[in-house]
Amino acid sequence: MVHNLTNDRLFLMKSLSTQDQQYERELYSTRWSNVRQGVLYGVFIGWLSLMTYLVYAVGFIFSSLLMSSKDDHRVNITDILIIVPIFAQCMGMFNYMIPFFQSFSEARGAAAEVFRLIEEGNNVDVNEKVVWKEYTESFYNIDGDIEFDNVNFTYPSRKDASVLRNLSFIARAGQTTALVGSNGSGKSTCISLFLRYYEPSSGQIRISGQQLTDYNVQQLRQSIGVVNQEPILFGISIYENIRFGKVNATRAEIEQAARDANAHNFIMQLPNKYETLAGERGIQLSGGEKQRIALARALVKQPKFLLLDEATSALDNISERLVQEALDRACKGRTTIVIAHRLTTIQNAHQIYLLDNGSVIEQGTHKTLMAKQGACVLNGAAQPMFAVLLAKTVDYTAFAISGSQLTQRIRSKAFACLLRQEVAYFDRSDNNSGAIYNRLSSDASAIQEMTGTRLGAICEALSMMFFGLLLGSFISWQLALIAVGPLFIIAIVTYTDVRVRLWMNHQSNQIVERACTVRSNRIASSLSAAKMFFDLFERIPTIDNSSTEGQELIDFRGEIKFDNVKFIYPTRPTSIILNQFQLDIKPSQRVALVGTSGCGKSTIIQLLERFYDTTSGQILLDGVDIRLLNIHWLRSHFGLVSQEPVLFDLTIAENIAYGLENVPMEHIINAARKANIHQFIDRLPQVKKIQNYIIYYIPYYCIILTLETVQVLRHQLEGEEGLVQDYTL
Repeated sequence: MVHNLTNDRLFLMKSLSTQDQQYERELYSTRWSNVRQGVLYGVFIGWLSLMTYLVYAVGFIFSSLLMSSKDDHRVNITDILIIVPIFAQCMGMFNYMIPFFQSFSEARGAAAEVFRLIEEGNNVDVNEKVVWKEYTESFYNIDGDIEFDNVNFTYPSRKDASVLRNLSFIARAGQTTALVGSNGSGKSTCISLFLRYYEPSSGQIRISGQQLTDYNVQQLRQSIGVVNQEPILFGISIYENIRFGKVNATRAEIEQAARDANAHNFIMQLPNKYETLAGERGIQLSGGEKQRIALARALVKQPKFLLLDEATSALDNISERLVQEALDRACKGRTTIVIAHRLTTIQNAHQIYLLDNGSVIEQGTHKTLMAKQGACVLNGAAQPMFAVLLAKTVDYTAFAISGSQLTQRIRSKAFACLLRQEVAYFDRSDNNSGAIYNRLSSDASAIQEMTGTRLGAICEALSMMFFGLLLGSFISWQLALIAVGPLFIIAIVTYTDVRVRLWMNHQSNQIVERACTVRSNRIASSLSAAKMFFDLFERIPTIDNSSTEGQELIDFRGEIKFDNVKFIYPTRPTSIILNQFQLDIKPSQRVALVGTSGCGKSTIIQLLERFYDTTSGQILLDGVDIRLLNIHWLRSHFGLVSQEPVLFDLTIAENIAYGLENVPMEHIINAARKANIHQFIDRLPQVKKIQNYIIYYIPYYCIILTLETVQVLRHQLEGEEGLVQDYTL
């Protein structure tokens, strides 16, 4: 079985120093925010303490004046010793209330964004009519022709760039309609509008003549099955992943959906069959296997509408043919919209619409379009794909500074330790992204709560208890012994409370890691978090990504040899991926690896990049075992473009030069020209212009730039910096 690693992990490993510096800068900013908060908190506490002592001073001074007065003898020492301390203690109670005021202040700040989101206007159901209830229709009755009538659309973040321009087409009920065209022509935007992720700027979308806005959003989406180009699986079993399509689906329905998607056979070959964990984002499965499970998830609810966005692009030829036959059967009786570039996917479509710049420029069946000899399909398939991309003051101030510095050091060291770990470390379920996020965020904050102002309160309490007992023993040791007795009871209760909270914190961590929920269990949580960090700091990875040891070949030619390689993934010890594998690749050769999904093709790439080490056998690079080579030198000589590339929320220029420092803009532009995308970038709305090269910030939800193209640019830019790819695999 293939272990398909996502690109973000590759880039993380290839640019450790860059990520570490970025993380340090963010931690520095957070640290000084905490310091400023501690200073203000300390000043406030200091003034309250000052007011308490002023009450004592003014009260005793004024009382003494009254007692010494010859005109008024109504005040005696008993009254003074009762009244003055009462007022002083009332003022002192504010000191005990301050931590709660701080909690209210923090909660108020956190709630501001939540309430702003709740109160924000929602335009999705603006036109939802009572007609729905009057006709007592259920979502199973949503069916019919899909019609786009003069639809115009502009993304909210790019109001100066229109995506759809007077788009009109009809997808007949029970028929398959294909949308083709170059990247950025608006195909995927049509699906987003039909799913009501966005609302059209103008025009209408109708189902059987009724406006799309008349339907309840939840019921509408229940009638739609969607299979995207990049499937998303969750870190649970395959059975549960398919069941997400229909929560109340029976076992038989799920298995039938898997058969329809040509996934049942390979699932039954897995160690735990349908109970096999897919891994976070489906990392335990190959691209083809993930796509088929996603297809089964869409088919299990028997949708009236089926939307396929490059649904078969990740499958090999054999699997594609079988899945395409299953899709053809599944499309019968359903209104289907297909977005594709492969000819085999759309040749059976009842109607094909060619989109360009958000408008339909040609339409017809596959036969009629081919008869025009316009080669529109081939031309569209050749284009790159676009996507997105006082004493108290000093006290609290000092502890706030120390706590902030400690949190920064812990987060920085923890992040550096995480970057050192081998890929197999992240395959384990307790090291998924939710758990890692929880460690760096809430666990480090929990330690700060223990070491910051709260540690100051603990020190004050212990100091007060010690000197109180010492002074009490000096004045009356009999009373001191009586006072010590309850302390033992309090100590036992406190210890039991801490142990119970530690156990409860351990039980809740599983939920916390999945939901990425920030939670603090005070002292018990702080101790638990500290233990996890020490475990991380002491762990020695099998492949140290920060290691500077190892050879660097001087006369590097690029000869690769796999010598009796056997490999088993650490998380699946019963499945042999490579068995006595032999492969010789000569310098400058271009070698193609083909085979069915799960045969080990991607595993070979991961072994070359040293994401894993072989179970047995050797991988030789110019006759030298790659385990003896410097890992940074080794990876710098490989350029990898994966099936599921990832862009960061940075500018296009920063994405291209990611991992490289001080890259001249001319090199970035030159790499863009080599990848045939400079002209497209130059046409984007100008946000910042440097040396006539436009840098555009990429929203998460906008499809702007082909991910694969940006990866190619990265590798070409490495060539500009002297990191030449000596061979192509």
